[in-house]
Amino acid sequence: MNAEYSVRTVQSHPPHILLLGTQEEARLLRPQLRGGHFKVTHLMHLASSTSAMTVRVMQHDVWLACCTCSRDVQQIRQVTPRTPLVICSETTEEAHIVRMLDAGADDYVFFSCGKQELHARLHGHARRYRASLASDTTKQAGPCFVLESEDQQIRLLCLERCVVVRGQMLRLTPIECTLLLTLMRNGGKVLSHQSLLHTVWGRGYHEEVDYIRVYLHTLRLKLEDDPRHPMYLETITGVGYRFRQSCISR
Repeated sequence: MNAEYSVRTVQSHPPHILLLGTQEEARLLRPQLRGGHFKVTHLMHLASSTSAMTVRVMQHDVWLACCTCSRDVQQIRQVTPRTPLVICSETTEEAHIVRMLDAGADDYVFFSCGKQELHARLHGHARRYRASLASDTTKQAGPCFVLESEDQQIRLLCLERCVVVRGQMLRLTPIECTLLLTLMRNGGKVLSHQSLLHTVWGRGYHEEVDYIRVYLHTLRLKLEDDPRHPMYLETITGVGYRFRQSCISR
């Protein structure tokens, strides 16, 4: 098992499963998820752009979706292109399973799937997804594993995925870390919304400016003395954001 995904990691940071299905489907699946050290969020549907944005911004390691048609899978993939998507269904027809996988699902399980097998599949997907996020952060960092603000009050430790703010160490989510790394690596330079979306979320993102706004808010809460009047993370209205100070690579 990956060292970053040890039993201790699972217990302190359990995989976050988004269960997408009806109340009845959730009632059937929740007992199957018990005992697997999962954090489970239930969502009935993706009927609005608000719901789509909310679930995309929240950190989920795996989607467990009770979909019945490939269009639903395609809609999920528009919301989250990379997060592992496991379809749970009663349909055993091979052609249907192939359609769902071709539409973008990563795995397909039946409601009758054994509890231990389901846990193993979900943990496997979560483990690989977390490893890919960690790898992305390392690639973004390149040779710059530590970045420090000009006034030496903000120190980003890329590999540890944390930031030291005026002597206090704070943990960062993968997206927070990649976003802050991108801004600090370009300290003093204005980065457009489009540039940040492409770098942090991927080339498939173009209009989801709200994603940046949400994560900038959480970063300001961690970095700024007064988040309402930020000294480091500056909003350039209508354009994008910048980290005000130049940064030194350590």
